Amino acid sequence: MASCSLLLPLFIACIVLSSSKIDAQVEETSLKLMSDALEWPLSMSLYDEEGNGYSRRSLFWKRMRYYISYGALSANRIPCPPRSGRSYYTHNCFNAHGPVHPYSRGCSRITRCRR
Repeated sequence: MASCSLLLPLFIACIVLSSSKIDAQVEETSLKLMSDALEWPLSMSLYDEEGNGYSRRSLFWKRMRYYISYGALSANRIPCPPRSGRSYYTHNCFNAHGPVHPYSRGCSRITRCRR
C-alpha cells in the first residue's frame, strides 16, 4: 500500500514536468517562425521554377485548362435536355430505357418535402 501512495505523487510530478517542457518548445517554435518571417525577401518571383515547392503550394496561379472530349464533338451527338433526369453524358438519351434517377435532397423542414 505504501508503494501505491508513493507512485501517485511521482506520476503527477512527471506529468507536470512533461507539460512544462511542451510549453517551452511551443514558445521556442513560435519565436523561430516569427524570425523566419522577417527574413523573407521583399520581392518574390511569380515564375520561380527552382523546384522549392512554390508551384505545388500555390493553387491560385495554376492555369485552368478546359478540354472538350472527342465524343462531344462528334456530329451525331445530341446532349440530353436539362430537367430530363438523365445525365448530360448519357449515350443516345432519347432512346435510352430504364429508370431515371433525378437529383433529390430529400425531405427537410425548410422545403416541406416539395422537391
